[in-house]
Amino acid sequence: MIKIGEARFLISTNATGAGEIWPALSRDALPVGSACWDWLNIRSGIPVILPATQEQFVAQMVNLELIGGVNFKKGCYPGQEIVARMQYLGKLKRRMYLAHLDHTAHPDNSDLPQAGDELFSAEMEGQASGMVVNAAPAPEGGYDVLASVQSSSQQTRQVHWKSLQGTALRFLPLPYALSDV
Repeated sequence: MIKIGEARFLISTNATGAGEIWPALSRDALPVGSACWDWLNIRSGIPVILPATQEQFVAQMVNLELIGGVNFKKGCYPGQEIVARMQYLGKLKRRMYLAHLDHTAHPDNSDLPQAGDELFSAEMEGQASGMVVNAAPAPEGGYDVLASVQSSSQQTRQVHWKSLQGTALRFLPLPYALSDV
């Protein structure tokens, strides 16, 4: 069992084990499904790298070193030199931020925010200033997203989904402090 924050646990078991522990768990817990779990990951600032975002980020661009996803003191892993160089020598220009999109999808769901969508801001002059890492419907409407964005673009608070004319992101506080690398 792994505790995630104050209110979530990840339990890995087989079907028999799940059947044995569910009666005790169901007294204080409710099953919510994967959509809610995905949204809770976003609100917790925990990125999930998906095929659309594979090889798009250095670990620090999605805050992995802040949430225990990278350990600079043990083991080897693919990309270690780049990640370590950024940690100890580089200047990080992108960070992952929590944001909300006040967007209503078309009835056919053809325009849902999703991982890999590009983000734009005026100071980048037509180039993407970031990318959606993860997106999920928010209970109050719209979508909550984790977005890896140029820090300078986030500071202006003028980042838009898919184009400069797209829906603006409203940045929200992450549940952990960001640090400059």
